[in-house]
Amino acid sequence: MKKLKIHIMNNRHQAQVYQATEAQVRDAIARNADIADKFEITMGSSEYDYGRWTEEDTKSYYEHMKDADVLMGYTFPTDDIRGYAPNLKWVHFNSSGVEQITPFTWVPDGLQLTNSRGVHQPKSGESFATYLGMLNAAIPKLFTAQRKGKWERTFTSLMRDKKLVVLGVGCQGGEIAKQGKLKGMRVTGIDPVRTSHPDCDEILTPDRLEEALRDADILAIAAPLTKETYRIIGERELGWLPETASVLNVARGQLLDADALDRALRAGKLTGAILDVFDHEPLEDDSPLWTTPNLIMTPHVSSDDPVNYIPRSLDILMRNVRNYLEGKPLENLVDTAREF
Repeated sequence: MKKLKIHIMNNRHQAQVYQATEAQVRDAIARNADIADKFEITMGSSEYDYGRWTEEDTKSYYEHMKDADVLMGYTFPTDDIRGYAPNLKWVHFNSSGVEQITPFTWVPDGLQLTNSRGVHQPKSGESFATYLGMLNAAIPKLFTAQRKGKWERTFTSLMRDKKLVVLGVGCQGGEIAKQGKLKGMRVTGIDPVRTSHPDCDEILTPDRLEEALRDADILAIAAPLTKETYRIIGERELGWLPETASVLNVARGQLLDADALDRALRAGKLTGAILDVFDHEPLEDDSPLWTTPNLIMTPHVSSDDPVNYIPRSLDILMRNVRNYLEGKPLENLVDTAREF
């Protein structure tokens, strides 16, 4: 039987946490030694923007792809992918989000896409527990007072019985719900598809968002970025929240109107917020968010573990190699119609 040919393409612009090393690949192969003779792996690297690829980037990529069965990467040329990679069976993204290469009009019949959703746990659980605790304890407000050199005390009660609204109850949203439930919070999920979750007291459809937000203590944004979720939280939705509420965004910056959040915080219409994601990353030097009161920002680091991120992504890839060899369906399939 012909060996399955897998090509791993690193993007040099990405932080090292997202780039597979030869040692990590060797370890992944060793964890699957019983099928190691059924596949072979090659590795390459390139710029994020393939319009800036070097001559060597271009030559190496297309040479590897002409007989590749599987591609693992983040971005790559999509024009005529079936023409330059006639044997390609599936693409595995080393990320959970896939908006960087949508719309999926380039996907030919028969090509499957898989992603790395789920690799962020348990690191994301630790981060989300921290963020929820910080919001409940009014840490953004206390930190703002510190920056102003003022002794301003804010006292808060326990998280127990407070209401957490989680927008998007997938892997990340489910982890937020879990952390909230562990603290005794009442958890309401907002999701267009799921109707139940073990850590949600209820799940409502997006058309009932106003109902959910009117008495929320914390809104946590964790949905994937799609055409439907772009700017799903704007000035109107923030206005539905009580002034005592706080906002957390760990999904994608484009889900939230950050300018509207800035105005709400400056006007005292919300108690606080924590943002880990932004429209443009790195955040622009002239962004008003740098001086927004009662806001804490982290530079998109909440869920990415430098020790375990790529090994866990490679494990998904290897499980799917095994699935393919055994004639089973692939896991972590991307819904190209819904774009996540």
